[in-house]
Amino acid sequence: MQTNEVKGMFNATGANIYFESKGNGENILLLHAGIADSRMWDNEFHLLSEKYRVVRLDLPGFGLSDFTGGNYSYSNIINEILTHLDINHTHILAASFGGKIAIDFYLDHSEKCLSLALLSPALGGWQDSSFLQDYEEEEEKLLREGKIEETALFNYKTWILRNRSPELINTDVKQLVVDMQMEFLTKPESDYSCEEVETKDNILQIKNIQIPVLIINGKYDIQDFHDISELMSKELPYVKKIIIPDTAHLANLESPNHFFKLISEFFSDS
Repeated sequence: MQTNEVKGMFNATGANIYFESKGNGENILLLHAGIADSRMWDNEFHLLSEKYRVVRLDLPGFGLSDFTGGNYSYSNIINEILTHLDINHTHILAASFGGKIAIDFYLDHSEKCLSLALLSPALGGWQDSSFLQDYEEEEEKLLREGKIEETALFNYKTWILRNRSPELINTDVKQLVVDMQMEFLTKPESDYSCEEVETKDNILQIKNIQIPVLIINGKYDIQDFHDISELMSKELPYVKKIIIPDTAHLANLESPNHFFKLISEFFSDS
């Protein structure tokens, strides 16, 4: 069976973006979390491509993608890539920071979006809890001290391990998360001046999302993300919210079969 697999770099406004496309059928775009890169979707990318045309990418500054200077907008970058790939309509599967980008993209380009499957989505305008504020301060402190590996492990413990016993987490999951973190944290600083175009605090606009939305959280996810999902489940007109037991922030890595079943059913029905 022909898979139509394509890999390449796309020169978007403000960034060179690495992307991969595989499969045939309706389109699904995968957007990764801020502690990850496109490799977090390895399982979903290959399995979904048996039925769909699936596109995944590294956001600028992550994985194999880099900033090239000037003003940039995540939403515009996504739109440019979809146009480059001749994609007029797509489902979106997105995690955490990628979920925020997916929401922003829908509110900018609703005509291009068929459905949103959001894993622990972030949300523009959300006021971080004291826990997240303390986390950000500690991460910045470690980075200032040049403790790169310690930062990667700190992020793994904060977002994935949580307060659980280490032996409960598959060692492959830990290795992947730490590897993705190290790829991000050891990237050379851009030689160019880069500035994000200010986005709206779309927490006030989520009620305008008029397509099917699936929201998934791991049971042990950080409370902010449970609260965001609860808010969205009350505001959105077409939404389903599910919690996967025995998982944390990136539930797809810890419970891949359960997660894939949920998103497969959702995309088939959307």
